Amino acid sequence: MSVSFPASSSALSSVVPCSSASAAVSAWPPPPHDPRDREEAYALGEWQVRVATGRMFEYFVPRGLWHVQLWHPETRISILTPSRLTMGAWEAFPLQTWKARRETWSSLALALAAEHDVKLPSAAEVAWVESTFVHGLVTARAHA
Repeated sequence: MSVSFPASSSALSSVVPCSSASAAVSAWPPPPHDPRDREEAYALGEWQVRVATGRMFEYFVPRGLWHVQLWHPETRISILTPSRLTMGAWEAFPLQTWKARRETWSSLALALAAEHDVKLPSAAEVAWVESTFVHGLVTARAHA
């Protein structure tokens, strides 16, 4: 599968937050969980696989900060794959009223399921996302 990402795009400027009765729910997540900082690269059911592009990509990769965001627009849940940015752990927002990290996908999935009524990607789907969009892109960049 070939995936290309433009250096910059106006696609993020057209993202509009979901309306909600609660101002806290309608606000965008804090960095690094704001999906407007990334572009959608793939749809995984109700989840978007979002990646940084352009200068952010060039900055993150050589520093070990490269990660992928799983974003659920309806529930506004953000999950970051492990990287130096998250100290090698999975990180989710909101979880336990703020950001929370877990060492494994299964432990993060359990914590999210206990707090949110949302179907999470399976462990196999998440492994494919990591292989394709994290390790695959870093390897491709190294050989470019």
